[in-house]
Amino acid sequence: MSYRLVEIEEDLQYINVASRKNDREHALIRLILSTLADIEEIQNLTRRDISASSRNGREIYAVYLRKPGKSRKVPVDGETYTILRKISAGLGGKDKIFGYSIEEIDSIIGKYSPENSRYTLNSLRDVLMELLADNLLGKTIDDIFEMDFEELVEFMEECHPMFSGMWDIDEDDVASDYFHMLAERYGMSVSKMSEVSGEDEGRIEKLMGRKWLQSYWDSYSE
Repeated sequence: MSYRLVEIEEDLQYINVASRKNDREHALIRLILSTLADIEEIQNLTRRDISASSRNGREIYAVYLRKPGKSRKVPVDGETYTILRKISAGLGGKDKIFGYSIEEIDSIIGKYSPENSRYTLNSLRDVLMELLADNLLGKTIDDIFEMDFEELVEFMEECHPMFSGMWDIDEDDVASDYFHMLAERYGMSVSKMSEVSGEDEGRIEKLMGRKWLQSYWDSYSE
């Protein structure tokens, strides 16, 4: 993977983690990152468009994305399914989940973006497509939108970091790598990492190792 793609993946993880402070905004971010949903598809999403089914002993989660003249069924990861169900609880089946305008969506994404890389809906979709295209093996990114559901599930589960939990920080190994990235790429202190991620400073220090932190900050200040 090229250095540019590594930076893109780090940016997308940053946005996903930072947005956890607000369930509705986090659900929006996860929907975009999981499905490449565009503005019409986001605005048209209803509670009845969120589905789960059992297949070969495992749960498959999906959403139906709709816009005039076209609809597509796309997989989502379990965490995205859960938070979409949570924020839409109490809505009727045909009620729209998100009432955001494009300007409001751009503002939400920008709010959770790294300071040196402010994203919008369109630019977020563009870099995600660039990242996923690296795994298409000779195909173009447009082929993703032409895959049938079964093929798309297989591709996303194999190639999309969201589906393997690599953009969440529930697992200690993933969280440790994430916090080391924040320190090394952005020079963040533990308190700033806590502010960005919403995680307790004690967990961050434990995962990174106090000796590593002290050594890093000593070298950083030289």
